[in-house]
Amino acid sequence: MAGLDTEDERKEELETLQSIYPELDLDPAIPFAARIELLVAPSTPLPVTFAPEQDVQRLAYLPSLRLDIVLPAEYPAEAPPSVDISTTPSWLPATAIDSLRGEAKALWEEYGGGQMLFAYVSYLQEAADTAYGLAELTLPSSLKLGLLAYSARMKRELFDKETFDCEVCIEPKKGSACYRMQRCNHVFCIACLQDYYTNCIKEGDVDNVKCMSTECGGPKKKVRLISPKELLQIPLPRETVERYAKIKRKKKMEADPAIVYCPRSWCQGAMRTAKYPKITDVSQMDDSDSEADEPVEASQPQPSTGPEKRRIGVAGMDRLAVCEDCKLAFCQICLASWHGDFVRCEPRDSSQLTEDDQASLNYIMRNCSPCPTCAVPCQKSYGCNHMTCFQCKTHFCYLCAAWLSPDHPYGHFNDPKNKGCFQRLMDLAEGDMAQGDVQFGGRRGAEQIADFWEAEAMRIQMELNERDS
Repeated sequence: MAGLDTEDERKEELETLQSIYPELDLDPAIPFAARIELLVAPSTPLPVTFAPEQDVQRLAYLPSLRLDIVLPAEYPAEAPPSVDISTTPSWLPATAIDSLRGEAKALWEEYGGGQMLFAYVSYLQEAADTAYGLAELTLPSSLKLGLLAYSARMKRELFDKETFDCEVCIEPKKGSACYRMQRCNHVFCIACLQDYYTNCIKEGDVDNVKCMSTECGGPKKKVRLISPKELLQIPLPRETVERYAKIKRKKKMEADPAIVYCPRSWCQGAMRTAKYPKITDVSQMDDSDSEADEPVEASQPQPSTGPEKRRIGVAGMDRLAVCEDCKLAFCQICLASWHGDFVRCEPRDSSQLTEDDQASLNYIMRNCSPCPTCAVPCQKSYGCNHMTCFQCKTHFCYLCAAWLSPDHPYGHFNDPKNKGCFQRLMDLAEGDMAQGDVQFGGRRGAEQIADFWEAEAMRIQMELNERDS
């Protein structure tokens, strides 16, 4: 009867444990034997060094811990359970495995020969949060690809099963329809991310391709743009991501006075430079490529009056530039084809503009209001005259180009002292070109007045000529 009672006690404990852990598998071939695999997800990703390359990777998930249990006939009164612990592949050190096995006997003794399987499995689960006491781990490089793939797969599978409230549309979505931002872990539904980022890139507003959470960014936080590699993972179409990468690169190069462009009118490609390598594969452009994405402080004075004057002191091969598009070798100073180290050349006069360049400059001067901070020309298509610069986010008045306080931008239009702008917030509401006779202030207003008096002088001269004739 005692043996029958022991069997019933063992059977009852295993069945109870299975009701708590449905993943517990009872072995039909071996009486009173079971196995269970426990998820290993350290609360802090475990640093793993792969030798001999000494490549360190932080893994959020490690291959599950397999626990094999056999309850002997003497269990629980006279003998502890027989346990075996293993992982596939074998990443857990032998010393850690021995320590976990020893804990089973220690718990059996602590429970005074009572049932202790639930306590033991709970202990293993809790210990997994600290990676079983491991602060770091060194493994052979042959396990690297497998472990990285497992960690990524488990992260995705568990994420897909959860439910999240998108921070944009505020609707509950399954993880399979969402994306977690890599740097800050904010979660948005894929549809919202695709719509927002696609529109930003389509309109050229690449400085807003960042996390949409209100907790990211701000006046005291450094804005981090999303890398092209992450945009592909959301996913965005490859051609859209390539446009994003090209616009970012173009903005950086245009803001850099050291960059020279090909003198061939049909080419106009930029010079080769290691600072801004030509884009070849956006799928390889990771976070490191966007770490330096900060607005250019164009209002800060430059140490020289122009790139040509700064380059006069460049000597020898430092003057040589090669176009990244047509491969022309040319001189950075005179922009002529490369003439060798020992030929003296003078910088091209920066005032010499082509007919198209001059026409473009004239249009900008007449039809755009400059930002008071970075001087980027802005043209309004519709809306009120409170403007925000695309480049440096400065608030300014479109009529007179005056700086506006971000906290009270509309006070400018309500102050009678500002005679040129008082109660004119909605002037040009239909766009700049719809009401071209509106009086401006500032530099643009001065251009208007100059054009008016120039036209008046020409009119008077024509009248005098007609009178004399």
